[in-house]
Amino acid sequence: MELVAHRREYYRLLATAILQSLGVQPGQVKFVIESTKVYTKDFMVDLQRLCALMTQQDARDTCDEIASTTMLSPMLCCVHQTLSEEYLAMDIQFGGEDQDGLFAHARKFLPLLGYRQRLHVMNTMVAGLDGLKMSSSKPADTKIEFLDDPDTVRRKVQHASCPPRQLAENGVMGLLEDVLLPISELRLERGRGQTGLNVDEGRGVTQRPFITEDAPEDAVFSVSAGEAKWLHFASYEELKRAYVGGRIDPQPLKDAVADAFNQLLAPIRQIYQESKEWQDVDRAAYPDE
Repeated sequence: MELVAHRREYYRLLATAILQSLGVQPGQVKFVIESTKVYTKDFMVDLQRLCALMTQQDARDTCDEIASTTMLSPMLCCVHQTLSEEYLAMDIQFGGEDQDGLFAHARKFLPLLGYRQRLHVMNTMVAGLDGLKMSSSKPADTKIEFLDDPDTVRRKVQHASCPPRQLAENGVMGLLEDVLLPISELRLERGRGQTGLNVDEGRGVTQRPFITEDAPEDAVFSVSAGEAKWLHFASYEELKRAYVGGRIDPQPLKDAVADAFNQLLAPIRQIYQESKEWQDVDRAAYPDE
């Protein structure tokens, strides 16, 4: 349990740094430790009530990892996550598409306990550098990690799957679609003063889209075309058409993606390097790495 506590703290510090690098101030986010809620009398009563309503199959249906487990503890994950919507007073829960089964579980069972259904928002699961499904169990070279140094990022991107004119199993194009272009579009909007309901969004950070200095004002990504020339794109759809049409070769695209990721990760690396607390927690959380 001590190791779990260290890892929880590691991810709190990492998540804070990520949000801060995106322009979200630390004071705007509150982290709640689950153990402050789950050992209360009311939570334990609801846990028992929910277990009495469920079958084993209800738990197995929530995700592939639980479908074949022989252990009891993984089957309780859906119970805790469903009840957390009520005990954390959630209105909306955000997660990846792989959480769909867990969200369906909550929508089904919370009303049976007398609680209201919550809204669920899901993001696309980002593919690995090999163009296939990303997983924490896959080798480190199939994914870019938040604290990877610049040379490691370049090496990983250079070895990433990027077949010419093809989108299938193309890890580089997948990262552009799901990570880099959305962030670049967000930066463009902020530069225009489009911040939504949170007027403090992006305050304290100066970030441009992943483009060259001479790019058009609506561009969100730039790729070298050789001989000091650049191709500029205003959307992923434009970039995709150019790649499939053969206007962009894999190598300059990889170079642009590596540069963009290093620009994106630089503030997170800096926060880590300046935080002795985070470094100490890192060593305690992952002593063998």
